[in-house]
Amino acid sequence: MDLSKIKHIFVLMLENRSFDHLLGFSGIAGIDGLVGQKRSNRDAVGEPVAPTPDAGYAGDYDDDPGHDFEDVQVQLYGTRSPPPGQQPDMSGFVKSYADKYGLNPTESHRVMSCFSPDKLPVLVTLAKQFAVCDQWFSSLPGPTLPNRLYTHSGTSGGRLDMSPEYFTGFRTIFEVLDEASTPRYPKGVPATIYCDGWTAAATFNYLLKYQQQFFGTLEDFYSDCAGSEEDVPAYCFLEPRYSSGMVGETFFPQNDQHPDSDVRQGEKLIYRVYQAIRKNRKLWESSILVITYDEHGGLYDHVPPPACDAPDDKPGDLGFDFKRLGVRVPTVLVSPYINPGTVSHIQFDHTSLISTVRKLLTGVWQDNVLGMRARNANTFDAPEILNRDTPRPDDVYIPTVVPPTPSQDDVDLSVLQSFHLKQAIALNQTLPPDKRIHTDPDTIKTSQRADVYLRNVFAAATGAGGGQS
Repeated sequence: MDLSKIKHIFVLMLENRSFDHLLGFSGIAGIDGLVGQKRSNRDAVGEPVAPTPDAGYAGDYDDDPGHDFEDVQVQLYGTRSPPPGQQPDMSGFVKSYADKYGLNPTESHRVMSCFSPDKLPVLVTLAKQFAVCDQWFSSLPGPTLPNRLYTHSGTSGGRLDMSPEYFTGFRTIFEVLDEASTPRYPKGVPATIYCDGWTAAATFNYLLKYQQQFFGTLEDFYSDCAGSEEDVPAYCFLEPRYSSGMVGETFFPQNDQHPDSDVRQGEKLIYRVYQAIRKNRKLWESSILVITYDEHGGLYDHVPPPACDAPDDKPGDLGFDFKRLGVRVPTVLVSPYINPGTVSHIQFDHTSLISTVRKLLTGVWQDNVLGMRARNANTFDAPEILNRDTPRPDDVYIPTVVPPTPSQDDVDLSVLQSFHLKQAIALNQTLPPDKRIHTDPDTIKTSQRADVYLRNVFAAATGAGGGQS
């Protein structure tokens, strides 16, 4: 197809689910999944534990499976300290989960639970009707923040941890686009992060310097899509709601799909994002929507992460050289230029996002501006994915999902929410005194209190409101 037709790239990045966990039992023809395959891990008494399509919408993971680097080492190799040259065999998911929480063998089996396709009608329908990538891996075998750094910057600077302050000092895709000059955008390619109350990207220095240019709410996104196609930024990075909370007198549950939030809330978000783009015909016929997940969250997948290029020459934490990708994550590509039933086996990781964005929107991408990994990453504009010359005329029916009335219980902070809170506290301390939020951080012990604080700091730092969806 004529790639100049693609003028908008949308990325919706959700939280902490592996490919097999969400799509392994989908039955999509041609994928490297679990249907008809014999896969297993062994529990503490040596019994084989097979993956099963019995995952619940919520409630399976009150104990969040480990996904720090040391946990993922166990999941990949069966040990935290594999000998040099050992190849991952994906044998340690049950062991990792049991060891982290002292679970008995039966309890440890939960980490092998996967979804049946009827429970994920939105994601599975989009995967069947457009393109699913069954070789898309997270960028490193570790947690959320360094993987999201690869999404924006092509590197984590040698870091594997969740330290709240180290989003500073990175060059991002947003800065690169802003400095680009193209025939369509001679003064920079417009790009916006749309989020629902908080984004870790609010701590990037360059983005804060031009805050009103780079940040918006998800309500802004829906409003922009309903207007003129020309007013929608060329690159839109969409983030879910990470914490449940009250806005005014209305309660909004988290919809990031991070265990153990209800996946139906994330299904509703995916559906609404898709429909916002689809309903604007001119926008729809000039776009690609990428639905992906930042990392696997400690949940089972059977495909060993492949070797890869290091992003730079910075020494890595914990002896890791950044020459192996993280665990496989679900990724679905949606565009009118994709035929139904498309399955891609091309190796991708999150640096493929920034490489494709640069290639399609600026024409320049094979350099070291965002690191060596991004320079060499496969891009998803491949003809076997964008396999139509003309936009599809059909209007794909997507089954609607109706989540139950969410509980308004104010629960304790999750690990991810705690790290977001630490980021917001650090960011708040950098704000001018008249903009700082004066809530005592020591009093923030629950999700709803964190949600209020995160929204207030985000609004104070970026000028963007706290609109809900």
